[in-house]
Amino acid sequence: MFLIKKKIFFGFFLVSLFSIHSLYSQQANLVVEELRGNVNTEFQEFSPSLSPDGRTLYFYSKRDRRQYTDIFTSKLKADGTWDYPQEVKEINSDFDDQSPFITADGKFLFFSSNRDGAWEAKLGNGKIGVSRDIFYSEWNGKSWADPIPLPVEINTDMIEENPHFVGDTLLFTRYPFSKPELARIYISKRKGKDWSPAIALSTPINDSNATIAASLSHDEKTIFFASNRRGGFGGFDIYSASWNGNQAYGQIENLGKDFNTEGDEAYFSYHRPTKTILFCRRDEGKNFNILSAYIPRTIETQLQEDNKVSLDNIYFERGSFELLPSSKAPLNQLVSFLRKNPNVKMKITGHTDLNGSPSDNIELSKNRSKSVKEFLVASGIKENRLLTDGKGQNEPLFYETDEDSSKKNRRTEFEILK
Repeated sequence: MFLIKKKIFFGFFLVSLFSIHSLYSQQANLVVEELRGNVNTEFQEFSPSLSPDGRTLYFYSKRDRRQYTDIFTSKLKADGTWDYPQEVKEINSDFDDQSPFITADGKFLFFSSNRDGAWEAKLGNGKIGVSRDIFYSEWNGKSWADPIPLPVEINTDMIEENPHFVGDTLLFTRYPFSKPELARIYISKRKGKDWSPAIALSTPINDSNATIAASLSHDEKTIFFASNRRGGFGGFDIYSASWNGNQAYGQIENLGKDFNTEGDEAYFSYHRPTKTILFCRRDEGKNFNILSAYIPRTIETQLQEDNKVSLDNIYFERGSFELLPSSKAPLNQLVSFLRKNPNVKMKITGHTDLNGSPSDNIELSKNRSKSVKEFLVASGIKENRLLTDGKGQNEPLFYETDEDSSKKNRRTEFEILK
């Protein structure tokens, strides 16, 4: 699995995204990796968009269909990996369906397609081609309704794709049929049920090079886009610029080597609830895959935000409740949190894997949680602040007995008591 961990300096774009207050001094461990699980394949996976709760991923791919692209969804599993994708059958047609974007409220899905109803274009050789237009579908509570094309203010006989809709602003890519090198970013504003005529963004976004796949930050103050203009790291790079609601201003900024490579990168999006960045990368000779970038939450942060944390890196001797030395690092973080919050009481719950006797595992998990409590007490935490319990194998995250699943099931949970 592709994985990068780096110390990076935060420019203005990450300050905006992560609400970092000091522009010049803040650093963090940014993790950039291919999506874990079953999304990426040898075929192209592109245009990621997350549902409001961050647990459903929309994207498009050919998968095993060699001729046309389809829109897929994948569900986030309990272990943080993505499940096998499923087609969005009520959306997909017998033609290309691409560039899904789900709105922040989860009510609308925008996408691009050359299905029946899309504009036709007369090609240079005299033949007729069908352009890709932007369609939308509304969620009716159970499924997606029949897609509807956007009006002539947006759709033309050229290619329209990569829709991104925030507030009243629609950003999308447009280029003449079979000429993606002329791609530009366009904007249209929704006013009630009407749309303003789409216009191309001015500099510094659009220039003489191909510019595609624009998106806005959650506060609509930063625009991100991809371009193959000079000065980048390779082919298409991801850039950002300040945004005033109608156009970009100031200088554009390349997101740097933590995101951009000698290959192609595009389709940057930020999911605020989970503080997760998604984007796409294509290495030379390969198709696009979907990557994520995120700042891992510390144990203290998880407790502050969620009032609980589940750790699978507290290790014991096999079949025993004796703590291993490698468990000290996460436990010392818990000690630090409890010292900073002297009024907090905490429940410690042990869990085992599915191997062995259920009754033995109940007893083992209870003893393991007691061992953790003893470590915390020995570190200066008052005993009356800590409760213990053990669930054995009764609350597994996974019902398989392979080592990967067993490792995730063998965990210790810490919950703040109110």
